[in-house]
Amino acid sequence: MFQNKTILICQCAERGLVNVDSASSCVAPEEAVIIPDLCRVAAEKNPILGKEFSEIHACHPRAVRALFDFAGHPLPDSVKVHNHRNPKIQPSKNPSLQSDPAWYPVIDYDRCTSCGQCHEFCLFGVYSTTEDGKVVVANPASCKNNCPACARICPETAIIFPKVGESPINGAEITDETERQANLKINVDEILGNDVYAALNARKVKRQSLMNQKKLDQALAERRKCSSSEKRIF
Repeated sequence: MFQNKTILICQCAERGLVNVDSASSCVAPEEAVIIPDLCRVAAEKNPILGKEFSEIHACHPRAVRALFDFAGHPLPDSVKVHNHRNPKIQPSKNPSLQSDPAWYPVIDYDRCTSCGQCHEFCLFGVYSTTEDGKVVVANPASCKNNCPACARICPETAIIFPKVGESPINGAEITDETERQANLKINVDEILGNDVYAALNARKVKRQSLMNQKKLDQALAERRKCSSSEKRIF
């Protein structure tokens, strides 16, 4: 499926946000590596992203670069990223999906200050911190489908959900810092209220409780599995 070429085209197969015809018309088919969905491929840490691409035809450049960084293959500045996201297509939402391999956050480290607010806010253990304090997306599969709330309250708008419709958290370029800060204040007030630190602390306690319950459920499931195996033996 993958060829050793230097031009990559993402079809955004999961939610169809990219104008594939526009992207494909830019290069001859034999010149391109075509992948169904860049977000999914990045989540799978597919080695195809380690190739030396000269051009990438996908969506917002900021989102694309963050996805490659997340996959462990940061893009050199020389790589040209072409945005073929179709503004007329609204992101689809399927409430029947409990999880979506292509729905998760990535981080724009040019903006991130590793304040850890996303880590404290998320109830599902998506984020973690390294020994040197860097915030990372450690468990992308744990992200709640269609929820970009952590991105809305990020002080630097460094968190990107490539498949969301809302700019600039979908990776669109930030051109007006004053407008960004005004929208951030509205989001923080709506989501966290007046006392941000108290709200984050309460969510931290709730997250720990949920994580403990998850571990308990996993232990019980493993115990039942072992019990079933023992019964089959005898």
